[in-house]
Amino acid sequence: MEQVQAMLDGMDDRTAVFGTLFVTTTLLETLLDRAFAPYGITVKQWLLLITISSLFREPPTVKQVARAMGTSHQNVKQIAVNLEKRGFLQLVKDANDARATRLITTEACRAFGEETTEAGNAFMGEAFAGIDEADLRGARNTLFALWQNAMRMK
Repeated sequence: MEQVQAMLDGMDDRTAVFGTLFVTTTLLETLLDRAFAPYGITVKQWLLLITISSLFREPPTVKQVARAMGTSHQNVKQIAVNLEKRGFLQLVKDANDARATRLITTEACRAFGEETTEAGNAFMGEAFAGIDEADLRGARNTLFALWQNAMRMK
């Protein structure tokens, strides 16, 4: 850990933040994939479910979820089809637009959420241990600005 810190100290801040962001994302994805394995779900599938349940009041379309996640319609559709096979989602044609498919969470999805809440809270507590509120707010603002820049670049 000290060796990595020494290497990061030798980099300019943008390069260090950019590289650390990718390395940390990969590490967290690996840890969460391991934690979700007993449920037959991946981090990408979990993120899709969280996006649906957190950002939308009504069942969203595949296109709406893709836009919210910053990914393609095809990617969301592929993940959603796999979640449907596992019983976490229903893919239903929109009543007003047959071209649109709505993603509806199921009781199995809600049960999964309830069953994993405690472990999820523990994971978040451990992941953010030692980070004070001011640093957390700064990181949130920085990541949001980075996301906005990436969306503009898209």
